[in-house]
Amino acid sequence: MRHNISQKLQSQQLKRKRQGSSLIIALFVLVFLSILLAGVMRSLSVANLNIAYEVIGLRALSSAQSGIQIALSRLYPTTSTSTTDCATITASPITLPNTTGFRGCSVSLNCSTRSGVINGNDLLTITSTAQCTVSDLITTRSISVEAVDL
Repeated sequence: MRHNISQKLQSQQLKRKRQGSSLIIALFVLVFLSILLAGVMRSLSVANLNIAYEVIGLRALSSAQSGIQIALSRLYPTTSTSTTDCATITASPITLPNTTGFRGCSVSLNCSTRSGVINGNDLLTITSTAQCTVSDLITTRSISVEAVDL
């Protein structure tokens, strides 16, 4: 009988030790999973920010392309056979349409002339710079073209 009681005591002590180690293992797993989850959440947050910059950058690029098209239509108007100069291109500001793709974007034009570069004709370098702002994200894109009146 004594032997039986001794075995029961040893069994209970062993059981308590196992419960203590189970608690440590559970705590370790909980901490490990928390760190892993925090890393995944950070990764998703960075990915979302990158996508936002990409979308706003594409909007800025489209705005800059629109600015170049407007500048070229001012340089080579369809209503006249003669071309204009840099002063005409940059004389008035560009107003983009108030649509979803252009909302929060602005465009500025710069033009420079190099005289007599191509067979005695002037070479115009037109630069369109667009800036798009959404919340606290700001993206700028620039496009340059060269044009000559032949």
